[in-house]
Amino acid sequence: MGAADVVPGVSGGTIAFITHIYERLIKSIDKVSFILLLQLLGFNRKAAWRSLDGSFLSLLALGVATGILIVSSGISWLLTAYPIPLWAFFFGLILASTFVLKNSVSRWNIPAFTAMALGFLLALGIGLITPSSGSNSLIYLFFCGMLVVIAMILPGISGAFILILLGAYETVLSALDKIKSFEIEGLIILLVMAAGGLIGLKAFARVLRWLFSQHKNIILATMTGFLIGSLYKVWPWKKITANYTNSKGIEEPLPTTAMLPEFSNPDAQVVLATVAFIAALCLLYFLEKFNKKNDG
Repeated sequence: MGAADVVPGVSGGTIAFITHIYERLIKSIDKVSFILLLQLLGFNRKAAWRSLDGSFLSLLALGVATGILIVSSGISWLLTAYPIPLWAFFFGLILASTFVLKNSVSRWNIPAFTAMALGFLLALGIGLITPSSGSNSLIYLFFCGMLVVIAMILPGISGAFILILLGAYETVLSALDKIKSFEIEGLIILLVMAAGGLIGLKAFARVLRWLFSQHKNIILATMTGFLIGSLYKVWPWKKITANYTNSKGIEEPLPTTAMLPEFSNPDAQVVLATVAFIAALCLLYFLEKFNKKNDG
């Protein structure tokens, strides 16, 4: 999930769905409360830990943080050196995930198809928005954290791309590099964003848990639409039709229009992209086999 959240266009929520931990994650987050956190320091800490599903949440949080710190530099390099195979891998992963999630919908009726269409339009619309220049103020970054974590938890809505839209993506990557260099400024930025993220996550988890308990079929259909709509954003071959100014005031190219690959052009990296695409399909297949074996 941490590795996926670093990539603009890919959602950690998608990975949670692929690995069949999504509903458990939402329920565990919704259970977190100030009272239970206080009980962890008292005599009822074992009961509070079990109530919070503490082992699950702590291991997951550790994995997400580790993935972000380890993968952020590598993802930045891949996005520069091998962007097409990287996008092809995530395209295959999301495409296969769409079929997995589609099969989770119990009834495909008019409300379900309507919900899927709305989810598709929302995800596609977000992917077509032009990024802003943003701000580096801590208050702005706090609200960025709230919005980004909400996006991260939704399959098909990329938290990293939301950061680009808000003009804070380079700020976060820079903060991660500063933490690796033991600079306090990077830690302050991430703590402020984490505080915003925790508040946004807690509030949104309660809404999602209610939706799953009352309208599970509709919410699964909507999330299927999210995944289908996000495929346009991660299509490997695009041409640059616009530019945007990042948070540092530097103009960056914005690949927005999807195109078919030029098979005769070696720069299209069609073979590498095909291998990456097949690798993603195989990964999801084995993940599904592993999950079914564990469930059985």
